[in-house]
Amino acid sequence: MRVHLPESGGMTMIENTFIDQFMPSSSGDFVKIYLYLLRLAQSGRNDVSIQDIADALNYTESDVKRAIGYWQKKSCLDLIDDPGEEAAASAASQASSGSKITEFRPAQKYSKEELRRVIFVAESYLGRPISPSEQETLVYFLSDLGMSIDLIDYLLDYCVSMNHTSFRYMQRVAVSWAEQGIYSVEQARREGSSARSEYFTIFRALGIRDHAPTPAEQEYMDRWMKEYTLPMDVILLACSRTVLQTGKARFPYADSILKSWSEQNVRTVHDVEALDRIHEKSASHPAQEASRARKAQKASTGRFLNFEPSGTDWNAVAESVMKVQDEQDRISQES
Repeated sequence: MRVHLPESGGMTMIENTFIDQFMPSSSGDFVKIYLYLLRLAQSGRNDVSIQDIADALNYTESDVKRAIGYWQKKSCLDLIDDPGEEAAASAASQASSGSKITEFRPAQKYSKEELRRVIFVAESYLGRPISPSEQETLVYFLSDLGMSIDLIDYLLDYCVSMNHTSFRYMQRVAVSWAEQGIYSVEQARREGSSARSEYFTIFRALGIRDHAPTPAEQEYMDRWMKEYTLPMDVILLACSRTVLQTGKARFPYADSILKSWSEQNVRTVHDVEALDRIHEKSASHPAQEASRARKAQKASTGRFLNFEPSGTDWNAVAESVMKVQDEQDRISQES
């Protein structure tokens, strides 16, 4: 399906973040009011009142106030109804219907200059222009995660130095830092040093000493530590079993073990040992049944081999039968 838009005298720009993250779960009326405010802001209108908005959209003033309050709580807009003074979320409900909105703008925690600087830094590290979707990821770092320019700079440096140039990977690292409360370069540097140390600990358990972790190997190890959230001693146990079973440092094999343990809520080595006991117990039942079947078969075979005849002289019986047949033949010939 193709969408064709008729020519118009202008357009209103809206961020994809709003469409993807906020619009689906918000009231249609609230979205309609937001879009109208956005259109006014981008056209430079600065003399609009709550009453003007209500009249234009055929809503009540209370509807408009609720919508403005809703979007302010979502941090999607800043409303300034007095030059130089930003209104708080409650300002919309406190404003009179005739008060003028001197400025409206989508809320953001960064300036255009900061965004330009971050884009320049990213392109410098990657050695190429970045795409619009990659720019949106940088906006996400600045706005949603609240990362500073210095922290984003370090994030790019860290990922590129580990041969990870995918923005998808960078976003996973950034989200992980935010979840751990890492908001400074120093905190991130400590986390990075810890991660590298953990990589080489796992490498030693796998018997790898001839190369540094590749991006694919790092992805496996990050999955074990961050996605499966397994402690290091459990990871090392899986690595040891991998080497014992395969004779090689096979990351997919170790991943299958750790994924299974994660799905079974393993959190300690004792949990693994408990699973081993359950597995051994369940595996012993078929072996016991097979052993009983073999013994029964052996006993049956023994009875057949040890069969003792009843004492009848079968040779004499056969000879008697033959004599009877000979007599019958003779009689038939004479007749």
